[in-house]
Amino acid sequence: MRDGDNRNGSNTHSRRQFLARGTGVVAATGMAGLAGCIGGGGSGDNTALVGGIHDLSGATSDVGQPTGRGTRDALAWANENEDLGFEINHDWVDYAYDVPNAQNHYNSLTSGDNPPVIIGWGTADTEALASEVARDEIVYISASYSDKLLAEETPYNFFVNLDYTSQGRAHAEWIANNDSGATVAMIHNTTPFGESPVDGTEAYAEELGLDVADNITLGLGANTADTQVKRAMDNDVDYLIHQNTAAPMQVLMSSISDLGADITVMGLTWTVDEFRAQSVADAFEGVRYVNTNKSWNQVESESPEGWQIIEDSFEREGHDMSNPEIANINYVRGVAHALLAVEALKRVDDDGGDIQSGSAVREKLIEMDDFDARGLLPVTLDYQDGDRRATMFGQTYEVSDGEMVPDQEIELPRREEWLP
Repeated sequence: MRDGDNRNGSNTHSRRQFLARGTGVVAATGMAGLAGCIGGGGSGDNTALVGGIHDLSGATSDVGQPTGRGTRDALAWANENEDLGFEINHDWVDYAYDVPNAQNHYNSLTSGDNPPVIIGWGTADTEALASEVARDEIVYISASYSDKLLAEETPYNFFVNLDYTSQGRAHAEWIANNDSGATVAMIHNTTPFGESPVDGTEAYAEELGLDVADNITLGLGANTADTQVKRAMDNDVDYLIHQNTAAPMQVLMSSISDLGADITVMGLTWTVDEFRAQSVADAFEGVRYVNTNKSWNQVESESPEGWQIIEDSFEREGHDMSNPEIANINYVRGVAHALLAVEALKRVDDDGGDIQSGSAVREKLIEMDDFDARGLLPVTLDYQDGDRRATMFGQTYEVSDGEMVPDQEIELPRREEWLP
């Protein structure tokens, strides 16, 4: 299946067939969800089923599409190019950012033998499934970086980034170090994803001596942020720390520009990408950003081992390297999500373990302290049994002339009281 195509079909660029499946759930929009699998079928001894729950058409599809592409392309690449002793079957669906659709696909995936790994997406659905994931002993690698998923009760949830709240804290620390008399406010949507970092970020900002104004809400589907920006101006806010996706970030920046507001916006992981930075460069100029995987330009210029995976995948799939809607930081992120699953499965197999066992995969993740997604991450990740925070490192960026320019590296303390 070609990502972003609302049709079933096979990918003639791939040496392995992308098989269409007729079990897609019905999306909230009434359109049939897309489902497919990478690699051979079945769940034999030589096949590792890796489930997938992606948003290609829902409220977060602006960032979901390139991330999902990166994940699926990398899993196809691993099947073709890695010296694996098994096949990866990626049974995935476009759940359109709808929690019941995610639940339906989870039920489908677990109707027989449980898959060892699922690569998931949103905060609401990932949190809703977390207890079932723990019960079923399935490693769940999500694109939600909510710190609630780090609780003792959810030991099978993992992600490849600084958690959302720590991202907000990293921005607060940068402000305290560079503009200690500033007034800050959180701006966010009202989903569990949007609300996830608010309380922890505000508390840390206050601890750092910053003046914290009331937080402001901005919906995922907003088409103007004039009211929100005027409120921030009335409250003398110098910095807005923004938890949202890139589409509402563009809306926010347009309103700031239109109203002439002297406010710096500090975006969390999903708010900035190369497509927005380039296509509306004037609006995004000066935006700050924090993340724990490298930008597209960084991996292209450094050319680590993971870059070969991206180059090969773009050639196989017919993607355009000059198109920032695909060739952006979120595609890199999707590759990193996939490589974490591949690496854990490989280590299980290399040790003669059961690649169909989620508990065996989890054990390898806990043992892992050297994973950097083949150079796509700036630091190695280290998961521990009592602390699944992958890292406390955040790379900050500033958007300048349409480019995401690396700025300061911030490493937060690993405080136990910050765990849920």
